[in-house]
Amino acid sequence: MKVLFVDSCMKQGEESRTKILCNSFLEELKKVNTGCEIETVVLKDEEMRPYNNDMVDERYKIVEDQDWDHPMLKYAKQFAEADRIVIGAPYWDLAFPSLLKIYIEHIFVSGLTFEATDKGLKGLSKADKAVFIQTAGGFVGETDPGTEYLKYVLKTLGVQEFTRVSADFIDVVGVNVEEKLAEAKKVLKDMAAAW
Repeated sequence: MKVLFVDSCMKQGEESRTKILCNSFLEELKKVNTGCEIETVVLKDEEMRPYNNDMVDERYKIVEDQDWDHPMLKYAKQFAEADRIVIGAPYWDLAFPSLLKIYIEHIFVSGLTFEATDKGLKGLSKADKAVFIQTAGGFVGETDPGTEYLKYVLKTLGVQEFTRVSADFIDVVGVNVEEKLAEAKKVLKDMAAAW
């Protein structure tokens, strides 16, 4: 099983509570599935730019030529070939960091991750499941605009099962952060066993 981890954590290592949860889930996955291969894209380390008109024109030509190995399509190809998707991002301005939206622009490629049909868009990605791992300093609740957007995007690209695991309130004075993270880790551990 090939798992793609889209790391949209703004901090890294022990400073990032989102990354701590992501690492916990990925380690559990490796324990229960020894054949699990994890590919990671650390968005803040990539030189991804938002698409402009010139880039859109270039991509259109590449897609027209079906040059799926072109460097401009590397993220889309990687996404299309993954069996499962893990996305880690903090709750950020009612959604997630903007780098994740830029990444989505790069993976939305007609003919590679989706196609237009007479009944609408059809996803072409291999992945059947995705988990969105999120942390939030305050209250988020059952859902938020960013989660709903990701769920819709992933379904459009062919990923039918979407789950969000979130550790909320972790910046609230008096809240036991370790306890909150432990609760989320338990949920993720159980999920890994069934994934």
